[in-house]
Amino acid sequence: MTESQRLELIKNAVATRTEVAPQFQGLLEDLKAEKLAEDLVLEHGLIEATEKDVEDEFISLDAVEREEAEDFDSDENLVDMDSVSESMREIFGE
Repeated sequence: MTESQRLELIKNAVATRTEVAPQFQGLLEDLKAEKLAEDLVLEHGLIEATEKDVEDEFISLDAVEREEAEDFDSDENLVDMDSVSESMREIFGE
């Protein structure tokens, strides 16, 4: 069998294959969903954001960006451990 015959045989086997290997099933589904979303946008364009969409996005961003108050008393990384208060100096006689 020549190389071109082998390549033709491989080409026909791939073209007629109907199953997908299990390890690629998730990837195939993701790619199909992405293609459907792309086709939908190309056909209908983008949809204007509603007030509800904006509120939902604001809530999710606010939760991510909100900084909690730092507790300086319990976080050693935020407290200067080299400085000693006057009362501690009196206790240790410094």
